[in-house]
Amino acid sequence: MNVRTLILAILRAKEASGYEIKKMSSEGPFSYFIDISFGSIYPTLARLEQEGLVDCRVEHHPGKPDAKIYSITEKGCAELVEGLRHPPQ
Repeated sequence: MNVRTLILAILRAKEASGYEIKKMSSEGPFSYFIDISFGSIYPTLARLEQEGLVDCRVEHHPGKPDAKIYSITEKGCAELVEGLRHPPQ
């Protein structure tokens, strides 16, 4: 499974921040596939958002940095299904 498809799958399960995506790919239920780095997560999220496959909102937390929370769109769900149709390389 590639990074793009894995991120869409994680966001299909629940909306998440980049940090939560990293944690789910390394320790959580998606750790079976690949452990993706922050250097891959954030550029991929930016591309997915530009393509309209994910939405992003900012949560403000007093005394902490703002958190960007990502969620999958209907278009993103269709892209996920398409991505899962192709066998892993």
